[in-house]
Amino acid sequence: MAAPPSFGDHGLPGVDAPALPRLPLIEIDRRIARFVWLERRRFEVLGGWTASVPELDVKAMVATQSHHHAWHASLWERHLPHRSGEVVSDGAGSFQDRLGAFVDAVRSTGDTLDRLVGAYRVLGAHAVGAYSRLLDGATAVPDAALARTCRLVLSDQLDDWRRGEMALQSLLGSGADVERAGARQARLEALLLDEGGFDGVGAAGRV
Repeated sequence: MAAPPSFGDHGLPGVDAPALPRLPLIEIDRRIARFVWLERRRFEVLGGWTASVPELDVKAMVATQSHHHAWHASLWERHLPHRSGEVVSDGAGSFQDRLGAFVDAVRSTGDTLDRLVGAYRVLGAHAVGAYSRLLDGATAVPDAALARTCRLVLSDQLDDWRRGEMALQSLLGSGADVERAGARQARLEALLLDEGGFDGVGAAGRV
């Protein structure tokens, strides 16, 4: 009998990723500021969809998960301001301007299938990757509090991501649906990566 798939430190199947070098504090601060902003936007986007989603199970899911994102934003915010002692140059204005068009593209959609593609196959998947990279770049002792927050947020978001993907798959009723979902994912993912990705490191930061 074949051995079951291995799971790394983050609960994801596959081969364990190599350890990343420890991130400078100013880089951690930049990423956290970005996470706070994006999690607040995710709260607003999912909460704004609640009234107009016709599927009752999806309506309940996005309503619940919108509050998860608000809470996660508050957890990240506790690690600011700027433990590095420097001003976060990629803070407020700059990445808000760059990511605003991406968030608007996720928000302004027609039906539930399009919405779930943006929320889970793009934002959900990239958030899990970004938080995993941050956790891999934190050392056990100096960044213990940050690592605890990251593990908590990552655990919650893995569960939300799975639930969102299940809901999305329930809406794929034809090959045309699959093609449309794939095309929307590609458009949104390219737009997000053009703006640096979820954590601001862009494609160059992938391992």
